[in-house]
Amino acid sequence: MPTAVTTAAGFDQKFFKKMRKRITYEIHGQIERNSYFRIGKALVRIDFTGGAINSTGVYPAQYSTDNPLFQRAIESSDAFRCGEIKRGRVEVYDDDKKTDASVAEAANKCDIVTEVTNMQQARAYLMAEPYNCPLSQLQNKNSIKSVAMANSVSFPNWL
Repeated sequence: MPTAVTTAAGFDQKFFKKMRKRITYEIHGQIERNSYFRIGKALVRIDFTGGAINSTGVYPAQYSTDNPLFQRAIESSDAFRCGEIKRGRVEVYDDDKKTDASVAEAANKCDIVTEVTNMQQARAYLMAEPYNCPLSQLQNKNSIKSVAMANSVSFPNWL
């Protein structure tokens, strides 16, 4: 009796990696929006957030997911079909246990600070005693991220 599962085409599934897609959906012209999508008999609310209007331009409200159920619900909606919701960035990655183990191993080596929830708190934490980073190195989000990574500090509730 064969132990490997074969598909209808006769290919052995144990040799194929499971690839996942992380898709970012955008709603241009809006800063935030709560949309309702039907998944079977359930009605699911999805929050599009992160949009901004400032002197540098207009940034759309976004929602990112790697859940194929939510992706299908969004892409089968009338708002997606008429172009109100658009597909933004698509990231493809393999769903492998080795990557999860390496992320967990890297997390064990760094300080995880769950109390930090915004940029001001992250800046204050890195300027405090054990790190003593000057304010000139902590001017924006990207510089705070790079200083935190250099000092092996992780802010999971903010970044």
